[in-house]
Amino acid sequence: MEWDTLRFEKEGQVGFLILDRPASLNAVNDQLILDFEEACTAIQADTEARIIILKGEGRAFCSGMDLRAASNRPATPEAINAAWAPWQRALNILAHLDQLTIASVQGPCLGAGMELILACDFRIAAGDAFFALPQVLYGSPPDAEPCYRLPQLIGLAKAKELVILGERFDAMQADRLGLLTRLVEPEQLEAETQKLAERCLRIGGKASAAAKHLLTRTWDLDADALTAEIEKTRAAAVATGEFSEAMQIYREQRKPQV
Repeated sequence: MEWDTLRFEKEGQVGFLILDRPASLNAVNDQLILDFEEACTAIQADTEARIIILKGEGRAFCSGMDLRAASNRPATPEAINAAWAPWQRALNILAHLDQLTIASVQGPCLGAGMELILACDFRIAAGDAFFALPQVLYGSPPDAEPCYRLPQLIGLAKAKELVILGERFDAMQADRLGLLTRLVEPEQLEAETQKLAERCLRIGGKASAAAKHLLTRTWDLDADALTAEIEKTRAAAVATGEFSEAMQIYREQRKPQV
């Protein structure tokens, strides 16, 4: 599948969602917002792809909001909300996909690019990647929900530092903060991303999706509600047969194939 600003490709059970505006370092304009919502909706309905790798074409992951496009919009709440509502919806779909998601990052990952990687389950970055959340510097707080999950990843104090001060930081700093799943050499980014995807494929799909959703909702549910959700997902795992297969491996004293 292909849109004006991005494309979706599949290799077996692995899907690649590729931002495709390399001349602008994959900056997010109005058309990319609309295309991204359509793409995420299509991926949500895809029953074949189990892993989604999100990456950027060219030398950047995503340089953030297209400031030229933004400067031409009326500076009213109505105009801004109309432009960004599809982006919010798309990020929400991305964050709640049953598929496991991997952001594969090289070069700039700024603003909206950070919103994208924070909506993913795993983040693998090349050593030449650099990051920032500069929205406050342009007079607006970050307006996407994933940014406000940042304290869950790196703690409140560091999240305030990154969001409020808006300073750039490099891949090594991102790794030290706990933002990254893996930090790799630039020439190894593609191979290491594929290796992580292959590891994910060897894990039970239903069980990993259930664990992903439960972990995401840990901050939203009280203890009783979380226990009820765990019981529900455990029953679903039994019903799908994945649990029985795992117990068979245990009885035969074999190791899981991961």
